[in-house]
Amino acid sequence: MSDIKDLLSSWSDYRDARKSLLGELGIPQSYRDPLSEFAEVLVARLVDGELASNRVQKGWDVQEPDGSRIQVKYLANTSAGSWVNWHTVEPNEQQDWWALVIYLDLSPVAVHMFPSSDLTLICKALGKRHGNQSCNLQFTKTCHEAISNDPEMYEALGMRVFLL
Repeated sequence: MSDIKDLLSSWSDYRDARKSLLGELGIPQSYRDPLSEFAEVLVARLVDGELASNRVQKGWDVQEPDGSRIQVKYLANTSAGSWVNWHTVEPNEQQDWWALVIYLDLSPVAVHMFPSSDLTLICKALGKRHGNQSCNLQFTKTCHEAISNDPEMYEALGMRVFLL
């Protein structure tokens, strides 16, 4: 039974820390994934934007002062070794930007923002070989490393890169 008590005690510590984080984010209550909540607030603050009033609406999460809409997603992996998770970037007409927050060892390290327009040049620069490169990009560790090592090149192709 002490194993259960330890487990419940750890959960209580997590709950208290989560409440504290939500308070810092300005979100009084949420039962959504904390990585999603943090990612959306981070992107909103990076672009001086506002969170969507409906926190679970489809299509976009942040609106910039100029009216541009951003869909925010995240990708979490370990910093050592190969990544077990990857992400398909697939913007559409509901948003102007697709922001991908990268967490390594649960720490946010970068935000890669892709335009909703044609992704072909970005895919080509990343050496992608999958289909439908105009409208999707299969994002892997190699993509993150390439963009992080030369953000200016990818910004010249239309991306916005924030290294944290």
